[in-house]
Amino acid sequence: MRTGKVTLKTLVERTGLSLGTVSRALKDAPEVRPETRELVKQMARQLGYTPNLGGVKLRTGKTYTLCIVLPVDTRAQDFTDSGYMALTSGIHKALQGTLYSLIVQPQLMDEDELAGLRHVVEAKVADGVILTQTRPDDVRIRYLLEQGMPFVTYGRSELHTPHAWFDTDHEDMAYRATRRLLDKGHQRIALLNPPAHLLYSRHREYGYRRALREAGLPQDSALMTASELSAADGQQLVLQLAALPDRPTAFICANEYAALGALSAFQQLGWQAGRDACLIATDDSNISAYFVPPLTTYYSSLVDAGTALGQLLLRRIAGVAAEQLQQLTCAELLERQDDCWPPQGGGLSQ
Repeated sequence: MRTGKVTLKTLVERTGLSLGTVSRALKDAPEVRPETRELVKQMARQLGYTPNLGGVKLRTGKTYTLCIVLPVDTRAQDFTDSGYMALTSGIHKALQGTLYSLIVQPQLMDEDELAGLRHVVEAKVADGVILTQTRPDDVRIRYLLEQGMPFVTYGRSELHTPHAWFDTDHEDMAYRATRRLLDKGHQRIALLNPPAHLLYSRHREYGYRRALREAGLPQDSALMTASELSAADGQQLVLQLAALPDRPTAFICANEYAALGALSAFQQLGWQAGRDACLIATDDSNISAYFVPPLTTYYSSLVDAGTALGQLLLRRIAGVAAEQLQQLTCAELLERQDDCWPPQGGGLSQ
């Protein structure tokens, strides 16, 4: 049994390769053949080799840390969009086998949105940044572009300067959800959207409006709502929409938490989902499979999104052009209800 610390010299002795080749193989240098890189990494895993990170940092001037900036809701506790745990899990998955670790920089609702970001950049806390909840003209993106800090965003922007991003096609998602409900016989479809200042809220509205336009139906602004992504907001919006003289027969919720609140509103109204109105969620955790009743959803994995974000940021840090690091994915339909209107054997409750 080997005792003592495993070093690069140990790997050189065991593989028969030169020190330079072993070192470059561990760094995934493209000039080292794939089979050689795998040989070195396999031996490193077998012997339990770990690099001296302090020494690596001194030699390279890097922190080997990535930072994700996450908004924090300081209001009274409620079921809200807590899917960020899944997102960070995906990022950690992308960092496995690298020297990088992840830290979180909270962004409080009532503080300057650049305050925490400036600390990360000016104090050289991280080598790269991940931003979420992007705006069309996002001052955080402008700041990072000006500073030359590698970054990737979860969501796009409308800035002319290209930047790395990963996004779900929310226009396509809202279009398909609305089109599906129209095909099922609905004509009064409500859209429960995220806050209007977020770009993906606009994308969802574009898709919703496009589906109505193609069907030759009027676009009633009373059916297009926006709020924070909480269960309380979902409940309140459904109660308000249910009071309309010509109330909706279907609701498209921005996430599962809003859908959970919508189901609570259904209970208060004496409605049954699928009988008195239909409910669709656009989700990222698939927990809506366990709602009563389980809901039809358009599913997009946050774990997969986090993995993609981590991979894109590592490539950006390595010098890959931002134009080559833009990835758009489509949501998957998980049909759990027929959502037909009028429902078979059902009635319309008022």
